[in-house]
Amino acid sequence: MPFPHRLVSFLLVTATALGPVAHAGTPTIDPRAEVDAIRDLAQDAPRAALDRVQAARRDLGPNAPYDARQMLLRTEVALREDLGQQDSAYTLERESLQLAQARGDTAGVALAMLGQVRELLDAHRLDDAQALLDRIVAQAPKDTALTFKVSVERTQGDILNLRGRLDEALAAYLRGLRLLQGRPGESGRRAVLYARIAQVYANADNPAKAIEHADLGLAEKKMSLRSLASLQFTRAIALVRIGRDGEGIAAFENALATAVRAGFQGMEAAARGNIADYYLQHHDYVRAEAESRKALVVSEKGSDQNVIQMARANLGFSLMGQGRIAEGLPWVDGVIAHLRKDKLTGDLEAMLDEKGRMLERAGQYQQALAIVREQQSLQQQSARVARDRAIATLQEEFDAHRRSQQIVLLQRENRLKDAELNNRRTVQLATTFAAVLTVLAGAVVTVLYRRTARSNAQLKELNVQLEFGSTHDALTGLHNRRSLTNRMSVRKDDRRHPVPGAVDCFVLMDIDHFKSINDRWGHGAGDAVLVDVARRLAAAVRDTDMVVRWGGEEFMIHAPAMDPASVAGMAERILDAIGARPVDAGTCAIPVTLTAGIVALPGAGTAFDWQCAVRLADWALYQGKAQGRNQARIVTRLYAPADTVMAALDRDGEDVAALLALEGVHGPRQVVERGAPPRRDTGGGTLHAMVRA
Repeated sequence: MPFPHRLVSFLLVTATALGPVAHAGTPTIDPRAEVDAIRDLAQDAPRAALDRVQAARRDLGPNAPYDARQMLLRTEVALREDLGQQDSAYTLERESLQLAQARGDTAGVALAMLGQVRELLDAHRLDDAQALLDRIVAQAPKDTALTFKVSVERTQGDILNLRGRLDEALAAYLRGLRLLQGRPGESGRRAVLYARIAQVYANADNPAKAIEHADLGLAEKKMSLRSLASLQFTRAIALVRIGRDGEGIAAFENALATAVRAGFQGMEAAARGNIADYYLQHHDYVRAEAESRKALVVSEKGSDQNVIQMARANLGFSLMGQGRIAEGLPWVDGVIAHLRKDKLTGDLEAMLDEKGRMLERAGQYQQALAIVREQQSLQQQSARVARDRAIATLQEEFDAHRRSQQIVLLQRENRLKDAELNNRRTVQLATTFAAVLTVLAGAVVTVLYRRTARSNAQLKELNVQLEFGSTHDALTGLHNRRSLTNRMSVRKDDRRHPVPGAVDCFVLMDIDHFKSINDRWGHGAGDAVLVDVARRLAAAVRDTDMVVRWGGEEFMIHAPAMDPASVAGMAERILDAIGARPVDAGTCAIPVTLTAGIVALPGAGTAFDWQCAVRLADWALYQGKAQGRNQARIVTRLYAPADTVMAALDRDGEDVAALLALEGVHGPRQVVERGAPPRRDTGGGTLHAMVRA
């Protein structure tokens, strides 16, 4: 945390005001003047400033006035955080807390306890950090200083940022910035908040806004070297993303120079890693190797595994990009082993994707296919977790709805019983008015009949909704697997085709790099992609065809009675419907393609069980992924009996290609995006460090 942002606004009470109690501890130095001098020194030499504040604390001694001791103590806390010495800073925060508690200074206690919140954040205990922050704010006195209010907003923004709630994090940072606007002497703390705001915009894929706020921060007159390096670093990332490569590299070099001058090894390693990453994206593997080796030397001096693994991954991929596969693979496989051990599934999927691309570029298609299969397995596991979570949510909603319906039915039953009791009393009291009672009884029967009819209609409507929900996907509205199974059970009894020589066609599809879409734009955007892809698929097929959400990002189409000559046209139509234009997710346009495997064989409805046809389509789908995605692979003919083909599939599909005819249809050409985000789909390393500002 940058130095100026952490300085407290304690004012030294004069010896006259303190009276006899403070006289014995009168300091030999002027703490306010010393802090101002230390603050100026920290702009260019934070380590020298740290030495000076330690000397000032020694000279002050343990018997100095409380305000003077606390002022220098918190100054040292800020300097150590600025230098990345977090453990030492937290130790000093506890000393500050004890000092404030002994004095009965509730405002000082609240400010010092914010250090415990930041310690929980470093351990990624976000729930505990939020609970402690809420308790601190609730117990703090009403007239807290500006320093405390700004620190609360900044800390709240940090928690929300780590949770991925970027809009709320941005609002918290902006509230803190508004508290500082127009205040002289607060330039450094404003620079800290501008750096965080720029990072939020960069993470939200709004590089233009990130550059704007980074420039506002850089325009502040005084700031710590940590804030300066952070602003330069974030600005560099944003410039590269919008294609201003020359300016971006220059900004990275500025951030690197600042980090080297201040001795910020973590920032230096991150800057060198991103420079290497840039060269990887542009396939300049020689320069990428040189920068990766420098980043590795610096990163291994520290303990940040994220930065270390990024450097190792970039070095491995730069070597593989030069065709030095044997040299690069151990580095890449080492990072993959680390990710597996720590169960970092998202980064592991991205690493496997990158490795598969490198192997494919080197012509090692068999190894690339194995990597694709492992990546697909991880994606399916992630999809199952998401599916189970969605099912649990839907089940909870259904149970709540059922309970509410039961309550309504019980209320109706009680009202009917009350009406029946009232009617009996009326009959007993008015037996002489039989004719009138007969009319009333008829009216009651009519009312009860109408109520029963309405209840039956509502029950019928509920049954229709439940039946629809059991055969359709809740998110996309498409048919689900159960619906396809029902259709296949009827299909067994009717295998006649109205068109001579017609075929049954099974199309299994998978959205390309769907995990990358979720990582870059968020799961809300991923759901929007699924819904729009489902809509486009339904519009691209015939009314007689069934479109099914097969699971996760997989879809299935069953197209019965197709002319064999029209299968390739259908495949081209599907690929074009998905890949010709990006998906509008509200705040962003997301390019989407898919890969498909298609089984269209004469007699597919008789020689093959439909599950066998789906298995063969899945094999064809993997062939399309291994050959670069955004395409369809169509099985048009078998050169061996169906049982032989199925047996080959059971042997991991090694011999299947020789037993059938396979055609390919490619999707629309995709424009390669310049300045890709940190976790990319083309060339380069995949691990990125989040630098503490």
